[in-house]
Amino acid sequence: MDSAIEFWILAIMVAIGQGGIQALSRSFYAELIPKEKSAEFYSFFSISEKFASIFGPFIFGLVSQFTSSPRNGVFSLLGFFIAGWLILLNVKEPEKQKGRTA
Repeated sequence: MDSAIEFWILAIMVAIGQGGIQALSRSFYAELIPKEKSAEFYSFFSISEKFASIFGPFIFGLVSQFTSSPRNGVFSLLGFFIAGWLILLNVKEPEKQKGRTA
């Protein structure tokens, strides 16, 4: 990036995408968990978000520091996305009940 406007354009694009993904992840999670234990499951969801917000930047910084390249730090996070994608490939979407509206 060569200017502040490029940064702001990228930041807006990331924010739009990230907001939608966050909403979709919560609604899909709500379909997967048992309704009678939703508080416990959402507590786990919240704690895992906290760990991710610490662990992701830590790995990024560690790899960037050791390789002297922030690009390698970005690529190191690719492993987390691939692992998440592989896990989601094995998740069975719950059956939709007839007459139920979302």
